[in-house]
Amino acid sequence: MAQTPLVITVSLNPAIDRIMEVPHFAIGEHQRGRLVSRTPAGKAVNVSRALATLGVRNIATGFLGEQEVEFFEKAFDPARVQAQFLPLPAPTRENITIVDPVAHIETHIRDVGFVISDMHRIRLGKKLSLMCREGSIVVFSGAVPEGISPEQFVDLLEICISAGARVAVDTSGEPLRAAASLPLWLMKPNVAELSEIAGRPLTTEADLLAAGRELARRVKTVIVSRGEAGGFCFISDSVLAGHVPLEPERVRNTVGCGDSLLAGFIAGQILHDNVRDSYRYALAVATASAVGLEPCRFAMKDVEEFVPKAVVEGIA
Repeated sequence: MAQTPLVITVSLNPAIDRIMEVPHFAIGEHQRGRLVSRTPAGKAVNVSRALATLGVRNIATGFLGEQEVEFFEKAFDPARVQAQFLPLPAPTRENITIVDPVAHIETHIRDVGFVISDMHRIRLGKKLSLMCREGSIVVFSGAVPEGISPEQFVDLLEICISAGARVAVDTSGEPLRAAASLPLWLMKPNVAELSEIAGRPLTTEADLLAAGRELARRVKTVIVSRGEAGGFCFISDSVLAGHVPLEPERVRNTVGCGDSLLAGFIAGQILHDNVRDSYRYALAVATASAVGLEPCRFAMKDVEEFVPKAVVEGIA
């Protein structure tokens, strides 16, 4: 029986996500709302949480404000997530999402976060070099903070690749474009981010497919998310289109759905090692996340409901 790979998530700029539910939300008005949750988050943290729900043990590392270390550690299931963050003498950023349950509209306010010193960046690189081993899966997900240049971000990725790890990247901007030149195991851009990589607008499905195929010549697997429209999975010369039919009224919160999609694909690869089945599983997990109210907190019964409903088809 093959050994389960070590899975590591790397948070370079985690966050605390505060979600407020405000019916009939309007800018400039004084309105009554309710606090739904205040949760440790950031894309890599969300991936760790979703993996834990799916039964995949993992290590969560990266940077974290020293005052929030205990808050984050208590949020994880210690049996499935081992927190190994490097504390910084600065507060962790806090984001706010306003959910209007009547209009089904979400408003996101994103904080900038801390600045990383050379000392802390080098320390993380040394930690990753010690943690990574052949066959492990390392997920760099989320924004790259100030203090880490695109070239330095690539250096962190190359430390893991050189150790034999399979590296997944989900970020944006210049760091994303820099990472796209590497032989990564997985990238998960949305359409806007794929356009950044391609360096041109992707206005049609044909444009999107061409750009995805082009990126898949360098990156082993490319998963392009398109929200409620589903998405595409590119691997070598093959393309899969997928979506899960869902009544709009069942959607409660789409924050973190992309992170759940990534976690679902990783869990699927560990369970099946088959791209089509892994992608189907990923779509089901993302949809289960959408019908829950808190980011990346979903019920396995919902995942099990959506797996057989997921439509995955090959594209010539």
